[in-house]
Amino acid sequence: MTKLFFNTRAWCAILLVATGLAYWPGLGGGFIFDDWSALVENRGVHIDALDGASLRQAATSFEPGGTLGVRPLSMLGFGINHALHGLDPWGYKMTGWLVHLLNTLLVFAFVRRVVMLAAPQTPIQVGTAGESAPVAANPVVVAGVVALLWAVHPLQVSSVLYVVQRMETLSITFVLLALLAYLRGRTNQIEARPGWSWLALCIPLVALGWAAKESAVLFPAFALALELTVLSFAAQRRWVARSWRWGYALAVAAAVLVFLLLVLPHFWSAETITGRNFNTAERLLTQLRVLVMYLWQIVLPLPGALTFYYDNLPVSKGLLSPPATLVSGLFLLALLASALILIKRIPLYSLGVLLFFAAHALTSNVVALELVFEHRNYFALLGVILALAGLFLKLPVRDRFAAQWGVVALLCVACLFLTTLRAATWGDRLYLASDLADKNPLSARASSDLATLYLEMTDGYPGSPFNDFAMREFERGASIPGSSIMSDHGLILVAAQAGRPVDPAWWDRLIAKLEHQPITPDTTHAMFGLLGNRLKGVALDDDRLVEAFLAMFNRVRLPPYSYAQFGDYLLKHVGDESLADQVFELAVVESLSSPAYAQQMANVLLKDGHIRQARAVAAKARELGIPLDVSLPDSDSADGEAPALSVTN
Repeated sequence: MTKLFFNTRAWCAILLVATGLAYWPGLGGGFIFDDWSALVENRGVHIDALDGASLRQAATSFEPGGTLGVRPLSMLGFGINHALHGLDPWGYKMTGWLVHLLNTLLVFAFVRRVVMLAAPQTPIQVGTAGESAPVAANPVVVAGVVALLWAVHPLQVSSVLYVVQRMETLSITFVLLALLAYLRGRTNQIEARPGWSWLALCIPLVALGWAAKESAVLFPAFALALELTVLSFAAQRRWVARSWRWGYALAVAAAVLVFLLLVLPHFWSAETITGRNFNTAERLLTQLRVLVMYLWQIVLPLPGALTFYYDNLPVSKGLLSPPATLVSGLFLLALLASALILIKRIPLYSLGVLLFFAAHALTSNVVALELVFEHRNYFALLGVILALAGLFLKLPVRDRFAAQWGVVALLCVACLFLTTLRAATWGDRLYLASDLADKNPLSARASSDLATLYLEMTDGYPGSPFNDFAMREFERGASIPGSSIMSDHGLILVAAQAGRPVDPAWWDRLIAKLEHQPITPDTTHAMFGLLGNRLKGVALDDDRLVEAFLAMFNRVRLPPYSYAQFGDYLLKHVGDESLADQVFELAVVESLSSPAYAQQMANVLLKDGHIRQARAVAAKARELGIPLDVSLPDSDSADGEAPALSVTN
């Protein structure tokens, strides 16, 4: 039995079975949040065959939203899922489940290698003096426990079962492979064996990780953490060791310069960032609290603390606003200082802390991403568990060995139970939506999700009681302080589809939010949702809908196709040609970076017989220096005037 406990294959079997069973109840759930825009509504990824042209289409179908790349490998995987399963969420979730199982084995291999490197610096003794502790010191046992806690931690549910986050988990697959190759190469150098071929392998592996998601760019930071702790820049040949020290020193200096001279000026904004409710400084201050919240969720993953939606998180306006900002900052500073101080004494602890901070180096920085997402801890979680393992292995274990490992076993069982419970919640759309709205009643997103699901349950029947459920929940969500227009949009839509009167106050509230609150991606998605339903024949008030769009257009810049879509609506449903002229001109202005779109727009307008708007497009293009190849009639009439629109810089 003891030999089985030390057996690598036995641990692999335990990890696969335990992890597989923990997440299995969640495979029956549906799509959620960004799944809809990235996969369900993204027709580019909806391929039906696996031929070359279809696969290329899927690989290039990532919609705007990625800051540093287009994620072709992830989108290719989603395209293959669609070809095999259509839009059945089960197939997509199953693939994500398999990726996580693979990553669990890779984490096991990575931790085992790291513990072997750190073991000479962390001897463990139990019982009488000189008696070794094979369980505590054995890298297989330590790696198995760490990998199990990482794999079945409740925080991982929203990475594994949130379909679109396969981008993150697949990227980490290649990062882990690259880290294993790096450790193999560096170990060979320490033992005076050839290692450069393994180190060179890191480059294509990181490139594949980048093709899944840009977070793979953090690989050098992870490698530096390994060098600072368990590798110590060592090599059998002095010139190799010296080269690593100087190489990393120069790389860090170059990275700091690039950040200060290029990245920081590009992303820094002293004003509230378009689409967000914070500026850059406020984002950085808020991240101090967010990182501490992540640590708390990792160490004590109680169900009530994992709410998935955090759109109601207050923004830090200063170090003392709220005071938790300063407290969090001091705690994180102390944590980092402890890692640097204990590098030689407890290298596993220091490595874990450094990996946690490195894993958040992108998402907790100056890039104007949303403030919080649980999946950002997919790899960072490993750092925290490694740090705790390092401290655990340093505890005095005389006479308490069995008790200490009993606590570890209890932790594993508790995580397994909580993850299975959370996965089961994710396996039922209504249960999940109700649970998220109940856990976080001030989240407008959670409220909108639940109300939207009620709306789907009506099956389009005006007399369905679920219409009342949906309207009540939309009304509650719309009244949440600081909420976006998502719930207002839903409330108007439910009433219109059910043939009920639309309260003018709902339009007033929606337009007021457009005039005064930040225009976020949720806002534009809701507005074009209203427009799409109007184009499908839903009886919405055209005057109020136009008023709402004008309020939005006067505060934010949108892609050219957004203006073109609204202009088409103005021509075909409203009949306001003068306003349509201005909207199509705005589309041309936003086509400066893609002049082919202006040409396409002019061609479509001519084909549909909208000569006046084609002339407006051609004139604006000529004014901006965009070459167009169009043949226009000599004259056209111009009637009426429209409210003036401006492009927000």
